[in-house]
Amino acid sequence: MGEGKKTSKRTSRLILTMQEKKKNLERSLLLSPPFPSQSPALFLDRDGVVIEDCHYVCDPNKVRLCLGSRELIEQACRQGIPVVLVTNQSGISRGFFQWENFEAVNERMQELLGPDAPLSAIYANGYGPSGPVNSWRKPSPKMLLEAAMALNLDLNGSIMIGDRLSDLQAGAAAGVATVCHVLSGHGLSARNSVVKWHRQIANTLSTGNSFGIHVPALKLLDTLVSFPDQLFVNSKATQE
Repeated sequence: MGEGKKTSKRTSRLILTMQEKKKNLERSLLLSPPFPSQSPALFLDRDGVVIEDCHYVCDPNKVRLCLGSRELIEQACRQGIPVVLVTNQSGISRGFFQWENFEAVNERMQELLGPDAPLSAIYANGYGPSGPVNSWRKPSPKMLLEAAMALNLDLNGSIMIGDRLSDLQAGAAAGVATVCHVLSGHGLSARNSVVKWHRQIANTLSTGNSFGIHVPALKLLDTLVSFPDQLFVNSKATQE
């Protein structure tokens, strides 16, 4: 309870800052100052995880929260764990919508989440699959790495939740402790690929050919409602 109150007080004093990257297809919105000591974080994909995936959603009136997303973020905040959104938005480079539309959707999402479920940052990649190899586009871990530097986050104790394989691959490449796959959004069609990918990298570890490969724990969830709160306890334990 005490940690949750501290988190709410801290977020209420935040000054909104916007950082635009040179190429204008990578943006970060910082909603929290850096933490005084390293903190594990909860990284979430947006479409299909926090809000329903409406196929290039750009109308704030169509924003609907996924089952359990608000409650999960509230629980993370009560535990003193910052929540960071990391999202691919190829609709920008494809010309389907503009950054202004993306921001309007985010504002509506934050309204629906409410004051007890604040985000610490939002990172967005606007490149499509044909973008430069050094872009932020997941499965690149760059959005997570950028957030870790900006907010003083401990990636080794962090959690990544996504509905696509690329979400989990980004988390693994960033070195998070646990990746969680949900069946919402594109999750149902991606589940087999996720299980196969994790089995392959785990087998690589067992054969001793794992140089440079990080194998996070994998949790398979139907929805965010089934997220095991013990993972937050485990994340905080890495700081003790």
